[in-house]
Amino acid sequence: MIHKITKTFVQYSAVVVAFLKLRRVFSAVDDFLRKLLGKKPVLYLLEYHVADHCNLNCKGCFHFSNLVTAQDFPSLAQYRRDLARLAELYANIRTIRLMGGEPLLNAELAGFITATKAAFPRAKICLLTNGLLYKRLSGELLSTVKTNNVEVQVSLYKPVVPQKPAMQTYFRQNEIKHSISPPITKFAQYINIVGDSAPHESVKQCPASRCTFLGGGFIARCPLPFNIQYLGQKTEIQAVMQNEKIDIYDKNLDGFILKKMLSKPMKACRYCGKLEWFEWQQDGCDVVDCSSAVDKMGKIPVGGLAASQSR
Repeated sequence: MIHKITKTFVQYSAVVVAFLKLRRVFSAVDDFLRKLLGKKPVLYLLEYHVADHCNLNCKGCFHFSNLVTAQDFPSLAQYRRDLARLAELYANIRTIRLMGGEPLLNAELAGFITATKAAFPRAKICLLTNGLLYKRLSGELLSTVKTNNVEVQVSLYKPVVPQKPAMQTYFRQNEIKHSISPPITKFAQYINIVGDSAPHESVKQCPASRCTFLGGGFIARCPLPFNIQYLGQKTEIQAVMQNEKIDIYDKNLDGFILKKMLSKPMKACRYCGKLEWFEWQQDGCDVVDCSSAVDKMGKIPVGGLAASQSR
C-alpha cells in the first residue's frame, strides 16, 4: 500500500507538479535578481558518490552499484578541487548528498564531510546509507558528522528492517541527526535499450530528475552519465550518456550558464523509459542468509551479478 501511494504521489500528484513549477519560477526570479545585482546563483542540489560499490547489491540499482565488483573510491584531493571550482560558480548549494554505493565503506568519509562544509558552509549535508554499517558512525567520523550537522538518511531495504530498532537507539544515544525511510519493497526497471523515449516525458517520471551529480571534474543532470560504465560491454547507451558530462573547468562557463544547461533534459534521456516496478531483491544472494555477513570489501557475499544486466 505504501508503495502504491508513494508511486502515485510521485508520478501524478498535482501538488508535486505545482511545487516543482513554483520552484522553477522562484529559481528563475532569484537568478534574474542575482544576475542584476552581480551576485552568483544558487544551486539547489548536488550529489556525489563517496563510493561506487555497495554492500547490499540491490537488483535494479539506479546507480548500478550492484555491478561494481571491486572497491572504487574517489580522490579526496580531486573532490576538494571540484568543490573549490563550484564555489567560484555558485554562492551556495542548498543540499549536498554524500552517497554511493555505500558511503560508510569509505575510510576517508570524515574528510569528504569536512571538505564539503569548508567549501559550502551554509549547505545542508546529507549522508545517504543503507544502514547496515551504522556502527561505523563512531570515533572521528561520529564527531565529524555531529560537528558539521550532517543528517544521516537511511534507505530501509529488507535486510536492514530487523536492525531498525537498534539503529534508532544508537542514533539517539549518540545524538545523530537522522531520518529512516519506510521499508523499501519495490524497485523499478527503467532502461529503454531501444532509445526511443521522448526526453521531456522521461524527465517527468524520472526519480533522479535534477539530481545534479558531480564526479572527477565533471557534472551532469543525473548520475547515469557517470555510472553507466558499469554495464560492462560497450554500448551506444554508454557513449551517449558519457557525452552528457559537463566539464566544470570550462572557462566559458559561469554559474548561470551551467545551471541553465543542467535544467534541460539530456539527449540521453531517450534511453530512460516507463518505470516498471518489481519486488525488491538482491543479485545472487539470499537476503536472510546474507544480511549479517560482510567480506573484506565490506560487501555482502553474492553468487554473481549477471542477472541484474537483464533488467
